[in-house]
Amino acid sequence: MTIIIFIRHGQSTSNVGKILSHDVNNFPLTDEGREQAKKTAQELKRVRIDAIFTSPILRAYQTASIIGDELGIIPVIDERLRERWLGELNNKRFDPNDHWKLKIIRGQLEVKNLEPWDSLKRRMVEFVTSLKNEEVVVAVSHYDPIRAVIGHILDLDDISAHGISIPNASMTVIEFSSSPKILSIGSPVLSPSLLSKLDRYIIRA
Repeated sequence: MTIIIFIRHGQSTSNVGKILSHDVNNFPLTDEGREQAKKTAQELKRVRIDAIFTSPILRAYQTASIIGDELGIIPVIDERLRERWLGELNNKRFDPNDHWKLKIIRGQLEVKNLEPWDSLKRRMVEFVTSLKNEEVVVAVSHYDPIRAVIGHILDLDDISAHGISIPNASMTVIEFSSSPKILSIGSPVLSPSLLSKLDRYIIRA
């Protein structure tokens, strides 16, 4: 059994500017994003963490580095955790009141060169299955990749999974075994109920 704590990166300049981007070196964390990452790190200190993996995208890597500094763990870059390839929407501004992918035709997303949902799920599942058993792993990624893991477990398509909320620096905790269990989605803290489910991994004074 493996426990994976998926963390969406902290607030970035792209979030503030309402810009979609899969660029690697653009759009760093804001001051608020850095504070969000520090608060998440404090929550993670309550659990035994064996490793931290991160998307190579700057905002995710900065989040993982802040968490790693607090936990004394060096993050490892894993390309499978990268942002979804956004195709024609890359570096485009979007209206948060509209569907962010803008084009839904006959129940399907119609965006040129957008990474397909099945491809996104496949690479995230490959990441999960590459991990060893009996580990507690932090994986810093992005909204769509984390949503894809949840969608895989719940057998949801891209549009059906659109309403899943994963705020910046939130924690989505999944227990992976022969029968995966979602323990939390987009949580800002490790609640008492969640900690009880992670009891064997708790760090006690």
